[in-house]
Amino acid sequence: MLDNTDNIVYAGFFVRLAAYITDMAIVSAALLIVRLPILFTSIINSENLLIRDFIFQYSIADILFYILTVTYFVLLTYFTGSTFGKKLFNIKVVSAEERNFTFFEILYRETVGRFLAKVIICIGYFMAGLDSKKRGLHDILSDTYVVYHCKKIQND
Repeated sequence: MLDNTDNIVYAGFFVRLAAYITDMAIVSAALLIVRLPILFTSIINSENLLIRDFIFQYSIADILFYILTVTYFVLLTYFTGSTFGKKLFNIKVVSAEERNFTFFEILYRETVGRFLAKVIICIGYFMAGLDSKKRGLHDILSDTYVVYHCKKIQND
């Protein structure tokens, strides 16, 4: 667990929400590059395989967009501890055990954890506003915290 809690400031619900909205704006803008050609091909050919329902109500394009979105969150969180939205608000994801994440822990947090947080009217996200350590359901499941990133000052 995080033993040195004197210098830790947990990121609350609203700053995390603002970071997530920023991230989704970035991802949406980037995916627009992929969506436009698919949109134009669907106008030309309404029987396009990419936009027809493939699994349940999801098309191949929907699955592709989901994979690209998850890739953004997983890779940035794994390699840097934060996404561009989190960097903008100076927050990062840290392990409760003060160690580096494994790739599968971050993958679990960003896929299964986020899915379960959204299941019942996003109550798993609102938990961050109620928990003393500001953790959402996906944080609790993956044993992580979102904290303000403060660089340590070394005295010479």
